[in-house]
Amino acid sequence: MQKYTSVPTAKQFTWLLSPLLLFVCWFNTAAYAAVSPIPLLVEQCLSYRFPNNSFNHASDSHTLAVKLERDLIGFFNINDRVKYYRQFPLSYADRERLLQCQLYLADELALFFKSTQFQLIRFKLAESDNPAVQALSMRINRIANNTETPKYKAQLHTAQAAFKQGISSQSLSLNFANNSCERPQNKGASKESDFNGSLASYLIRQPDQQCRKEVWQAYQARASIKNKSSLSLIKDLRQQQANRHGFTDFASEQLDQQWLSSPQSVAQFLQVQTQQIGIAPWDLGFVLSKANPTSVEPVLAEQWLMQIAAKLETFGIRLSPINETVYRVYLDGRLLGDIYLSQAKTIGVKPIRQLIVGQQFGQVELTLKPELNSYQQQTAVIDSMAKIMTQFASGHPFYLYNTIGETQDTAQIDALWLQQYLKKQLMPKLKPDSREAIVLQYAKQLQVFRAKVALNTYLAPDSLLKFDLNSAFKQAFAANWDNIKDAPYTFSAIVYEGPLYYQKIWQQALANYIYQSTEDCQNQKLVFDYLVVNESSNSIADILLQLLDEPLAIDSLIKRTQHAFNHQDQHPRRCTLLRK
Repeated sequence: MQKYTSVPTAKQFTWLLSPLLLFVCWFNTAAYAAVSPIPLLVEQCLSYRFPNNSFNHASDSHTLAVKLERDLIGFFNINDRVKYYRQFPLSYADRERLLQCQLYLADELALFFKSTQFQLIRFKLAESDNPAVQALSMRINRIANNTETPKYKAQLHTAQAAFKQGISSQSLSLNFANNSCERPQNKGASKESDFNGSLASYLIRQPDQQCRKEVWQAYQARASIKNKSSLSLIKDLRQQQANRHGFTDFASEQLDQQWLSSPQSVAQFLQVQTQQIGIAPWDLGFVLSKANPTSVEPVLAEQWLMQIAAKLETFGIRLSPINETVYRVYLDGRLLGDIYLSQAKTIGVKPIRQLIVGQQFGQVELTLKPELNSYQQQTAVIDSMAKIMTQFASGHPFYLYNTIGETQDTAQIDALWLQQYLKKQLMPKLKPDSREAIVLQYAKQLQVFRAKVALNTYLAPDSLLKFDLNSAFKQAFAANWDNIKDAPYTFSAIVYEGPLYYQKIWQQALANYIYQSTEDCQNQKLVFDYLVVNESSNSIADILLQLLDEPLAIDSLIKRTQHAFNHQDQHPRRCTLLRK
């Protein structure tokens, strides 16, 4: 009898518990959805379908381009939002969801590029004489042609990840047979004392230059053995890619579509940008510890934004605060988008949605520290605001035009020019012996040297263009690196950017030259309109012709960037915009 009487009791308990469980599950699901938009985003992602048979009635290439833009805007927005959320610490489940979404979008895009309909779109866009449509066609073709097999991509990405992991390892353990190379605070320890601390702190505290050199070289060599196989595989894969496309080596293939379109041009540029600074890498920390920082007046982040905004008014830009965390941006009275402010340990920009004229407004998140107490912090905000303004002000109706440069090595010239302009207006001039000036000089020459290493790595083994890395290192730092063969294993960009590593240096040099050539112009808004807004969709060559009033061959332009770099030997300036 007992077991029979327990049955209805259990049923009654279940009946009472079910609504409670349902409520709890609903509440948890609702709360999770409220704090995590990722499930909804991924649902939208996996339900996205590329357009098909929707372009048959386009009467001309411009109408076709606009139609294509409207149909693909959903794909672009989802892809941008996925990139935005991947910057945050996520649960394992959310990371897997976003990865699933990325794989789905990549597969769908590959299928779209292979479709007959897309081939018809490419041909029709290529026939257009509209500059904006021509520019869009070029960018679409670049993406569509940059497709490799899944096996190739898997091998490449796995090798790149392994290389990066080897580089990121900070562990280093050394036994000092000579007591003189122990860190000063470790004096009196055993004769063979382990080095297991911070490399930077050791290099700053160690007064013996030879000890600093030995420890620095050992640190640079830590990943060479581990990463040799990864880099070798990546070089083989890249060479196979170059061969498939009919090029001698990967460097030639990558540079073929750039402004500096050959290894010869890149090698020439890197050579003219080389300057001996007389500071070896292992001496940098020690030198900086003796140098004085550039003093600035501490300022609240909001106040600094308003100072930057006042200088941006020269170009017709207006920042309007909506509340404490949202600023609305206008250009000549036209709404561009919103900046969302948030506090963080680092200063930076997180794009959320790209502005497209006639389609949608832009959205970005700007992370700031509450108070900006140093030269580096204040310039970091200037750099971030310049990136946002050039992203928002680009005056084109096509997503790809606004997000992809004419070439990879000219894509950031407008932002770098604006950074230069704002720093000249707002920041104190650096003294040559200041800590910040020394860092800038050293960083420049380190980038130049690494660009030479990257170019060497992807040139054909018998190429006559290869740099002698021992000489290259000595030319920049007035020192010898005993194990120069370790150089390719010291920075992860060599497996990601490869021979295009030079592009940041080149763009900075070109932006500096443009700034120095136009800084005396009374109509700075015209410079901004030509270089940043570029509503007429002019090519880089046409923009330079408008700004400099003379066509420049690559060789000549490279020499001009050298004059801009060497301030004591600047090329004569004349503002051609004064009469416009």
